[in-house]
Amino acid sequence: MRQRRQFLFLIMEQFNYKDFTLQWHITHRCNLRCRHCYQEDYSAFESLTDAENILQQYCILLKTYGCNGRLNITGGEPLTHPHLFDLLHAARSKGIKTGVLTNGTLIGTWEARKLKACGVDYVQVSLDGTEKVHDAIRGKGNFEKAVNGICALRSQGIFTSVSFTAQNNNCRELKKLAAFCDDIGADKLWFDRVIIPEEEDSEKLTLSADSFRKLCRTAARLNRKGKVFCGRALQFIPCSSKLVYHCSAGENLLVVLASGDVMPCRRLPLIIGNIRETDLLTLHQNSSVMKKLRAIGIPQGCMACSYASLCRGGSKCVAYAKTGRFDIPDPDCILSE
Repeated sequence: MRQRRQFLFLIMEQFNYKDFTLQWHITHRCNLRCRHCYQEDYSAFESLTDAENILQQYCILLKTYGCNGRLNITGGEPLTHPHLFDLLHAARSKGIKTGVLTNGTLIGTWEARKLKACGVDYVQVSLDGTEKVHDAIRGKGNFEKAVNGICALRSQGIFTSVSFTAQNNNCRELKKLAAFCDDIGADKLWFDRVIIPEEEDSEKLTLSADSFRKLCRTAARLNRKGKVFCGRALQFIPCSSKLVYHCSAGENLLVVLASGDVMPCRRLPLIIGNIRETDLLTLHQNSSVMKKLRAIGIPQGCMACSYASLCRGGSKCVAYAKTGRFDIPDPDCILSE
């Protein structure tokens, strides 16, 4: 017993987290086929018992580390899964904060009420621009459906954020989208980048470093007006956001795919194992990839930067997609010009 207590103490020293996020893709099925989607299969956790086992593994990890849980359920499209509400309710009953990441098109009044009854803390809906641009990316008529979903969520008092995925064919839409989100009462608008390795990016969707930097400057002006949240990696630099973000891949984040595969981040395509073969806690502690990610610290090229201890090199997934390495600074950094 004494040895076990000493072992747990060593774990707590190494993994001193306040929160631990699990992004759970309960299904890869989706009612849309978006241009930038990286989904390659359409499997799902069919069995509620199977899904509950994963939730239990997550609870064991949280208890071991003594930290709070943040469960983000997504897909594919999570609203296509028959057990979504059961899982949200089960997680909430265990004291875990829950969020749903969705395209919004399947949310009406009934779904919003169910989400409210499950105690969901927030719902994130994707909008990739105003109507014409969004529909060009996600399919005709889907902008209106997503907006109706946002309105249904807000009518139930559910905190609703809008996610804007910046790519070459919509990066000029941010200002107009910010005004629109303000008009419909969305609680938050934030943005991120499409990240596709150059050899796979046949449509040239990924922003260049220069385009991303221009977008950050636009976002900074909107942030000062309270229109756009800029706490993500590198976005805080031009606007001096107080919520400085650093990449949590390898640390207090894990992703479980509908196939059971586990990754340090959905945008960092490195599979560290399968949850049906090895439990979450063991994968987090013992995976060689996770150990390498944790060992990076601050990249050498960032040491002289005043943001170094806070940013820690920016997004590892961007560095990996553009260079094949995750242990170097984010090549899109606005301070590297």
